[in-house]
Amino acid sequence: MGKYPPTSFLWDQLSYHSRVTHKDLTGQIVVVIGANVGLGYEAAKHFATMGAARVIMGCRSNERGTAAVERLQKETGSKNSELMLVDLADFSSTMQFAAELEARVDRLDLLVLNAGVTAQNGSKRTATVDGWEPTIQVNVVSSSILAILLLPIMVRTSRERHTIPRTVVVASSVHFWAPPWANEIFNQPEILKALSAQEEFEWICHSLTCPVLNVLFARALNERLRHTHPTVIVNSVDPGLCSTSLFRDEGRITIGMRLMNAILAVSAEVGSRELVWAALGGSENADALRGAFVARHTVRQPSDFVLSERGRIAQDRTWVSRVQPASILI
Repeated sequence: MGKYPPTSFLWDQLSYHSRVTHKDLTGQIVVVIGANVGLGYEAAKHFATMGAARVIMGCRSNERGTAAVERLQKETGSKNSELMLVDLADFSSTMQFAAELEARVDRLDLLVLNAGVTAQNGSKRTATVDGWEPTIQVNVVSSSILAILLLPIMVRTSRERHTIPRTVVVASSVHFWAPPWANEIFNQPEILKALSAQEEFEWICHSLTCPVLNVLFARALNERLRHTHPTVIVNSVDPGLCSTSLFRDEGRITIGMRLMNAILAVSAEVGSRELVWAALGGSENADALRGAFVARHTVRQPSDFVLSERGRIAQDRTWVSRVQPASILI
């Protein structure tokens, strides 16, 4: 059964000594979404040092994205990184990014979906230009849409290059701890819209349920690829508790969370090693990675909820909610 008690979390954080997975990426193209800071930046930096032909850093801000590319090139000595703008809080920007990428590249080997935002706990609901609550659109819906839109390039890459491209969805082991009141959300016919419609932002609810939704997405997409395009691998990954920009705004997290972050969090670079492993590791048994939840350089069983019949129903319901915006825009 999929269990993750607090003692396992403490052990994972305090005994965290994972090494960087290395692979020759000569000629390959890597896309990292949410790459200007934190986990995404550090993962992009690792890929850049492995000889990738191009490391495309998807960022929302031109100013911050340009600065990130320049910093990465200076730190690695590699000139293979470049910026592409994408705002996942805007479906039209997400669509435009996918279209522009397809026009600019002849292959796509690795896609890392790392973009994430949060909001101040208890703050009144805000909405994106598309009417969604921002954390749900950015962290869940748009990331899923982007993965779906970029699948044709990855499938073509597999067929023409005889490789196995991978899509990595950043999630978390906290999906094991989705609170009891989340049951009401997961019982809704349209789960994502129910979460998006909440009048007040509940940090603990969103921070625990969004990872569940991302684990479910990786499993759902993998199932739909299994019989038609089995050469593309999709998985979800837990980078662990990391000290990143999501935790720098004290108004957005509790005092207890700030204290835990100060004591237990690892650096973004250390956490990024998990993203790199999910993208490159485990090739000796690649089939085990299909739809898998990955943590600490290994495949782990996801939560009991994810594996349950209720989880299966939620997986199918959220799949429909993710695909609908894409089908409307295409």
